[in-house]
Amino acid sequence: MKNLPIVPAIIPQSREQIVGFSKRLTFSPEIQLDLVDGQFVDSVCWPFEPKGEPISVKPQLDKYTLEVDLMVKNPLPIAREWIKAGADMLVFHVETLSLEGFKGFTDEVNVSVGVSAHGDTSLDTLSDYAEHADYIQLMGIYEIGAQGLPFDENVIDKIIELKKRFPMMSISIDGSVNKKTIAKLAQAGADRFICGSAIVGQSDPEQAHRELSALINDW
Repeated sequence: MKNLPIVPAIIPQSREQIVGFSKRLTFSPEIQLDLVDGQFVDSVCWPFEPKGEPISVKPQLDKYTLEVDLMVKNPLPIAREWIKAGADMLVFHVETLSLEGFKGFTDEVNVSVGVSAHGDTSLDTLSDYAEHADYIQLMGIYEIGAQGLPFDENVIDKIIELKKRFPMMSISIDGSVNKKTIAKLAQAGADRFICGSAIVGQSDPEQAHRELSALINDW
């Protein structure tokens, strides 16, 4: 029986929104926060604007396995803040820090560290970072930083190639994961699925989660 995880993802607009979703998403053991700072990508979210403290949502998020996707220009200080706030998993984008900086960070922390890349970054570059990571997150969209963007078909070949290079490493997919794409992503070898608008944008997130899971898991 398969049990491939499907993880709801939020681009938080306020602390209050996180508190609200923490009550609505209890059907999932995991949650991802997508952080955008207006510098690495054009869009911006809490805790950059409006200003806030990650530690302020720790009580609400401690019940989840918390993953934080760092789509930010200077990720290391922010990563440390979120570790204090209870992050269990962190995703770094290779364009935001040097290989040496990434390796040094992975050596100093006890959380699970993933690595991701923009659509036009080579798999060779991503692989260099992946050698020091716990898992890989591939983007199902070409441009990052927003939900509801079109699917990038090239991610299928990337999954297949990276599974050859790192057969024992988990591959997450983030971006345009929905009813139309999730089955072919799973068939290509993806292990974990990050869903934004396909879950949190629906009137019944739990039902949406259940329907997506039924497409890839044997019950």
